[in-house]
Amino acid sequence: MDHEIDLRLAELLASRLCHDVVGPIGAVNNGMELLNDGELDMADDALRLASQSAQQAADLLQYYRMAYGLAGHRQGGDLKPMRDLATRFFAHHKADLDWSAGAMPAGLPDSAGKLLLNMLLLAGEALPRGGTVGVLFAEDNGVHEVAVVAVGADAGLREETQAGLADDVPAAELTPRSVQPYFTKRLARAMDGRLEVEAPSPGHIRLTARLPA
Repeated sequence: MDHEIDLRLAELLASRLCHDVVGPIGAVNNGMELLNDGELDMADDALRLASQSAQQAADLLQYYRMAYGLAGHRQGGDLKPMRDLATRFFAHHKADLDWSAGAMPAGLPDSAGKLLLNMLLLAGEALPRGGTVGVLFAEDNGVHEVAVVAVGADAGLREETQAGLADDVPAAELTPRSVQPYFTKRLARAMDGRLEVEAPSPGHIRLTARLPA
């Protein structure tokens, strides 16, 4: 049964990735079509559109490579590459990233950075009108806390996101929208940890991964 769940996860995550990348790739094509049409007065705009969209597609693919792929497991405790990825990712997002937290506490599993990237995706989606996504690290009685806070107008988790985070959601009912939160929760469990989601006040969502040292 597990192999069927893993296969469905792979299929849905691939669908999610392709959905997010097809937009900027299509914009690159639109820019090139304008150039091919010989619209010289629009050449600068077309080149700018193609260049910006190509950069966005590259940033998305590099981010998802770490968040979904094997590369994220191998990153270790050095979070600078992941912070750089997240900074480039949020440059194309309505929300602003505030990753001013210090180094991740020593003793965390190598996949903790991968988990953090997925938590950032959830936080960004919780801010449809923009806001700020912050990163926090703490330690409490031998348990490491990796937290992501989303603050902004109308901050909240989509219904499909909540469904993916539920404890009893059957894999057969997952969708390309609910698979990423489901995947994030599984990542935390794979490290013998747990993912908690709170809404302490209006316009405020906090995701906390509690991981053993």
